[in-house]
Amino acid sequence: MQTMTKNSLTALTLAITLSLGATASLSAAPVHAKPAPSTTANHSATMSAEQQQLLHADTLAQNGREAMSYIVAANQLLTDQHADEARQYLEKAKGLLTEIKSEIDTEKNNPDGLLSIYSQLGIHKEIEVTEPVKQQLQKIYPNVIRGKHKQVVEQLKTVDIELQYSFVDMPVAATLGKVEFALKSLSAKDSQQASQALADAQQGLIQDSIIVNAVDENPAG
Repeated sequence: MQTMTKNSLTALTLAITLSLGATASLSAAPVHAKPAPSTTANHSATMSAEQQQLLHADTLAQNGREAMSYIVAANQLLTDQHADEARQYLEKAKGLLTEIKSEIDTEKNNPDGLLSIYSQLGIHKEIEVTEPVKQQLQKIYPNVIRGKHKQVVEQLKTVDIELQYSFVDMPVAATLGKVEFALKSLSAKDSQQASQALADAQQGLIQDSIIVNAVDENPAG
């Protein structure tokens, strides 16, 4: 997959056309996006097996984003010399990541242990998103939620308009390892080493932005 950027593209998230919950940005403050348990249970009871799988995948993505927001916040707290508060955030991040890892480890088709925590679709602002296009994009929704990026790109090629697909994946085991190392460093009163581990965790996120059906704006001749 070729990584490209194009300034003329404006962000049109999949949430607009597909009601996706997987589009979110990482912030410096913890993110809490979990629905009430009773609401989730009632909703799940009326869903098909595939819909329940997609809801579960989206919940994992939300938990991944929440864990990363704790990591970002903890690192900022260490910068501000608030080690005790940072430790509390890291314990929460560790708990979330441990749960996520236990589920990721059981997935047969995910040998790299990656969790897709962010996805976004960009479309030229002058392109009208017609109903047929919306229907095509909706068919891609399951693979977006599941983080199957290669399949998403192949499906986007059939939409027949220029698109930019962006995503962020988290290597769960590596991220958990960095958090655990940071906690051990804090126990040893080494805030600098802990902060470096958290910075490494953020740098370890896998990011890509792919142009599909690119149009040559300056054709020869």
